[in-house]
Amino acid sequence: MKNTGVIRKIDELGRIVIPKEIRKNLNIRNGEDLQIFIEEDKIVLKKHQKMLSIKENAKRYIDSFSKLSSSKFLVTDKEKVIASSGNTILDAKVDSLVINLINDRKSGSGKGILFENNELDSYYLVLPVIVDADAIGSVIVLSDKEVNEQDKLLVSVIKILLESLIY
Repeated sequence: MKNTGVIRKIDELGRIVIPKEIRKNLNIRNGEDLQIFIEEDKIVLKKHQKMLSIKENAKRYIDSFSKLSSSKFLVTDKEKVIASSGNTILDAKVDSLVINLINDRKSGSGKGILFENNELDSYYLVLPVIVDADAIGSVIVLSDKEVNEQDKLLVSVIKILLESLIY
């Protein structure tokens, strides 16, 4: 565990302020949830990521839908790929393009997308996963050809299934 050298007082309501530089380094934004737990004699704060709690189901959905298409399907949180068909780019960091689409709650499509600074020369469609008005991740389809109507439907169904799991 890193020692930041920062000391904070607890106020009369039991609150502490997490320094801005720590929140920035961990990508913690205002209004986001933190998990609080005890580990031996320490109080641990951990960024809560709703998408990680559904990782297994996301993988099952992707594996099932991949049998219906030659395209690849991915599920991301706001930072990395948490499930992918064939585990091709599992745990790879997502590009700012995907992060911006998630944060803006917009879908996007095109050709050429980055994961861990490796550009995939694939056509893509990104759909944000939104739960309780929070954009928490995305579902992505990657294809060698333009994304067809069947793949658009499949990625939409995966998105709906994931959103219903978390809600």
